[in-house]
Amino acid sequence: MFKTLFFTLLLLGIGGCGRTADLNSGTSTKSSGNLKFVTVEKSHFVAGDIPGDGHYQTVVRTVNKPVIYAQNDALENAQYYTLFENNKHKEESVIGIEKSNNEVESDVMLLLDLSGSIIDAGCSTEGSTCNQLIRAAHAFVNNIITNGNFKISIYYFNAKKEIMPLTRQTEYPTANIDILNQAIDRLKDTGFVEQYLKGYDNSTNLYGAVKQSGERVCSWVGCENPETFKLGAVVIFTDGRDLADLVSKKDMLKSLKKNIQYYTIGIGNADNKTLIEISGQERHFEASEENIESAFSQTYNYILYNSSFYRINYCPSTREGTVRIKIFFDDKKNNIRAYTQEDKISIQNSDIRCDIIR
Repeated sequence: MFKTLFFTLLLLGIGGCGRTADLNSGTSTKSSGNLKFVTVEKSHFVAGDIPGDGHYQTVVRTVNKPVIYAQNDALENAQYYTLFENNKHKEESVIGIEKSNNEVESDVMLLLDLSGSIIDAGCSTEGSTCNQLIRAAHAFVNNIITNGNFKISIYYFNAKKEIMPLTRQTEYPTANIDILNQAIDRLKDTGFVEQYLKGYDNSTNLYGAVKQSGERVCSWVGCENPETFKLGAVVIFTDGRDLADLVSKKDMLKSLKKNIQYYTIGIGNADNKTLIEISGQERHFEASEENIESAFSQTYNYILYNSSFYRINYCPSTREGTVRIKIFFDDKKNNIRAYTQEDKISIQNSDIRCDIIR
């Protein structure tokens, strides 16, 4: 199990040139984007194939990367990174970056509004809201599971007090695509709709559903346990607003979990203002009833984008002794500068030859 440390990257300028540069020679600047790293795996030595070969490595993931990186991810460019050894940068040090999105499991709850306005037209009726939702949910599940270390649970809400798993097999997150797709197709079963959805269509317990979803996902990923490291997300789809009054808006917003990322998709008469308060503007997607699949696709891309992992490989210039490592990121073009600080490492083999491929 990875021991986790959380680092909020500090924004600052990096100055100095020549053979060495002092860490404190830069001046503070404002950044055009907010960038945060979470250290997933602390620095350790990785042996190479040839005797004496090797390098050090740490694994980080990004949180809330600047949107400017959506098309051009500067975080994969080693030229933007600088290695400091005991607060000094030496030109002989080497650094390389690998993107790796399978480092840590992510649990995602897909939370669907199945109130009357969604199901009344029939889920098997071509072009109906429910039919469009089924297609979008299938695409979402297939894309998420095949492009990362994800598990998904599928729940629904309507006027009931509690959120409900779409099937017993989706009560807990699973990576089994067949189980997930079969659960989604259950919405086409008129018997299921009549037994579990009809009669609960005159109200919507949106606030209660949001509160319960965060609590449940937190129980899966261990929000309260610092020794665990799993990612958690809730994707909320709705076409309405809370009418049940079972949970107040204030209590719902207060219940939002800092460790969980919330994504919201609103169509039709959705209360988009409140949905933005839940997820934030960047993780909220609006769509027409004919364009539900596009909104789910945007959500899927954003989940992958905000769950990016990077292996930072480095080889210090120091060949003997104890070194405190700091790794700086400096994107001058977009004015985004930040750093992570690693623990001290003890270098015992002065004849180490660096095997990093830039």
